[in-house]
Amino acid sequence: GGARRRRGGGDGGGMAALRGGDATAAGLRLGYVCGVLPTARLAAFERVLFRATRGNMFMRSATIDQLVRDPKTEELQHKAVFLIFFSGQQSFARMAKIADAFGAHRYNYPAKYSKRAALLSQALTRLDELSHVIDHVVARKEALLSSLAARHGAWRTHLARQKGLYNALNLWNYDLTRKVLIAEAWCPASMIEETQEALRRATSRSGAHVPSILNVLETDEAPPTYFRVNKVTSAFQEIIDTYGVPRYGEINPAAFTVITFPFLFGVMFGDVGHGSMVTAFALYLCVNETKMLALSARLRDDIITMAVRGRYMLLLMGIFSIYCGVLYNDVFGLMADFFGTSWTETPPRHGGPRELKAHGMVYPFGIDPGWHRSANELSFGNSYKMKLSIVLGVAQMLLGLGISLVNALAARNALDVWCDFVPQAIFMLSIFGYLVFCIFYKWSIDWVAEERVAPSLITLLISFFMSPGEVPAEARLYAGQERVQVLLLLLAFVAVPWMLLAKPLLLRRRHLARAGYKNVACRPTARDDPAAARGLLRSTRDHDTDEDSVSVASSNNGKAYAEEFDFSEIMVHQVIHSIEYVLGCVSNTASYLRLWALSLAHKQLSMVFWEMVMLPPLQSCRAGGSSWRCAVPLFFGFAVWVVLTTAIICCMEMLSAFLHALRLHWVEFQNKFYKGDGKKFVPFSFQTMVENMDDEE
Repeated sequence: GGARRRRGGGDGGGMAALRGGDATAAGLRLGYVCGVLPTARLAAFERVLFRATRGNMFMRSATIDQLVRDPKTEELQHKAVFLIFFSGQQSFARMAKIADAFGAHRYNYPAKYSKRAALLSQALTRLDELSHVIDHVVARKEALLSSLAARHGAWRTHLARQKGLYNALNLWNYDLTRKVLIAEAWCPASMIEETQEALRRATSRSGAHVPSILNVLETDEAPPTYFRVNKVTSAFQEIIDTYGVPRYGEINPAAFTVITFPFLFGVMFGDVGHGSMVTAFALYLCVNETKMLALSARLRDDIITMAVRGRYMLLLMGIFSIYCGVLYNDVFGLMADFFGTSWTETPPRHGGPRELKAHGMVYPFGIDPGWHRSANELSFGNSYKMKLSIVLGVAQMLLGLGISLVNALAARNALDVWCDFVPQAIFMLSIFGYLVFCIFYKWSIDWVAEERVAPSLITLLISFFMSPGEVPAEARLYAGQERVQVLLLLLAFVAVPWMLLAKPLLLRRRHLARAGYKNVACRPTARDDPAAARGLLRSTRDHDTDEDSVSVASSNNGKAYAEEFDFSEIMVHQVIHSIEYVLGCVSNTASYLRLWALSLAHKQLSMVFWEMVMLPPLQSCRAGGSSWRCAVPLFFGFAVWVVLTTAIICCMEMLSAFLHALRLHWVEFQNKFYKGDGKKFVPFSFQTMVENMDDEE
C-alpha cells in the first residue's frame, strides 16, 4: 500500500478542507482519501465503502490515542484516522459523499514526499509557537496569581476593618440641630481616661478643628459584663460563658472554677502515673504555645484548637491528678510505697488482720500501702472515697450558698438574704451539714481501740427521717444524739415553708404599701422604648409632649418600673424554686457520688490493664528461660499496655472525668447562686472582626 503518515488536528483542533489526491504507482493511476472520524462509526463506514465500491478499494485505519476536539460540537471524542486507495475519478466523488455522510473530516495529504515533509514541518513549527505562547501565558498567570495571593490576606484584613467600621458608623445618629454625630456605647469605668486620651490623639492626627467630646451618661439599662482574662483564666471563663454570661454585678464563678474544676477532675482521675502523662502533654503545649497556636490556626481542627486554648487548664488538671494520686497512693493503678507502710508485711497465722509496727503509727501522707492486696482493700477504698465525695459535694454547695449571700448583700436585697439564703442554709446544714459532721466524727474515733463496732451512717441517715426520736444501736455516735437530730429535723421542716411563703407575702405587703401613690410621668426605660431611652437623641420638648411615657414609680432609686405586680405569678415561681431547691439538695448530694464512682472505675480499669497485659510477660520472665523468651513478650506487652493506657485512660476516661466535672459545676454548684442571664461586653476590635471572618469562612 506504500508508505503512510498520519497526523491529527487542524487549526485550533479543527480539520482541513475536503481534499482528494492522485498518485502514480506501477503505471496505474490511484486516488486516495485520508481523514478522521469517530471511532464508533469506523466499522460501519468500512462496510458501506466496501459495498459501494464492490470491494475495489484498499483501506487502513488506526485509533488515535488522545481525545480529539470536534470542530463543530467542540466536544472531546475518541476518533480514528483512515487512509483509502481506489481507482477512478467517479470512485473519488462517491467516497467523498460517503465520508461526509458519516461526519468524517478529511485532510490534505500531498502525493509527493517533499510536499508532505514541508507540510509536516509547517505544522510542527506552528505547534512549537503555540506551545511557547501557552507556556508564557501560564507563567504570566501563575506570577499574577502569586502576587494576588500574597496580597490576599492584607486585602481581607482591610475589607474586614472597613466593613466593621461602617457597621459601627451606621449605629451613630446625626443631630440636625447641632450638626454633630452622636454615639452611645459602653466602656469599662477603668478605661474612661484611656478612651479620652485616644479621642484626643485621633483629633490631632485627623486635623479636626472641633474636638470629640466624651460624656458619661446615667442609664436604666443593665450594663454588659466585662472581665479581664489572661491566657491562664480564659479557658475557665469560656466554660462559664458557655453556660451563661454572668449578670452585671454578679460574682463570677470562674474565679472559683480555676481551682475547684481541676481539683474535682483530679479526684476522679487521681493517679500519679496518668496525671504525669497529662501534665507532660500540657507542659509541651505551654512551652511551645506560639507554634501550637499557629498550628491550630492553620489546621482549624476543633480538637486541636480546644487542647491548645485549654493548655493551662490541662496543666492544672494534671497537677491535681498527681496530687490526688499521691493521696490515693496510686501509680498506674498500683499501690506505691513512698514513705514505708505502718503495718507488718505479712499477716499472722489463721488469716487474722495485720498489726501496726508501732502503737499510734500513721502513714505520713495518703493511704497506707498496707491496704494493697488486703482482703478488705476494695471495701475500705469504697467507704473512704464515698464519704470523701459527700464531704466535697456539701462543701462546694455551701460555697455556692455563701456566694449567693454575697450577691444579695452587694445588691442590698434584704429579701434575698432573709427569705432565700437563711432558710436554704438552715435546710442544707440541718441535714447534709450534720451528715458531714457525722463523717468526721466517725473518722476521729479509733473504734478498734475502744472495742466497739463502727456505726453505720446509712442506718443513721435512715433513722434520722423514719424514727426522729430513736437512734438504733448500730447508728449511735455520741450521747444525746436523739435530741440533736430531732432539733435539726424540726429546723429543716421550718425552713421549707419559710422559703415557700415569706418572700411572696413580703413582696405583696410592699406592693400594697405603695399602691396609694399616683401615677407620675417619668422618662421611659430602654425596656419600654429603646429609642426613647437615648437621652441625647431627643430634646426635652419631645419627652414633655410624649403622653405614652407614663408608668408606675417604684422605690428603685426613683427609676421607672413598668412591670405590674402579679402575686399569683410570684407565688408559683417561689413554689417551683423552693421545691427545686429541697429536692435538689438530695439529688445534688447524691450526684457528687460520681466522684467516688469514676475514681473507682479508674483504679479498677488501670489494674485490669496491668494484670491482663503486663503481668503475664513479667511472670514469664520471672520463671526463667532465655533472654529472648523474656524480651519479646515483654516488649509487645509493654507496647500494648502503653497504647491502651494512652487511648482509653488518658483520652477517653479523661474526657469522661472532664464532662462529669463540668456537670458538677454547671448544675450542682452554679444553681445555688448563678443567674447567668447577662450580656457579654464585646468591644469594637479589628482583630475580632478578622477572626470572625475566618470562622465564617
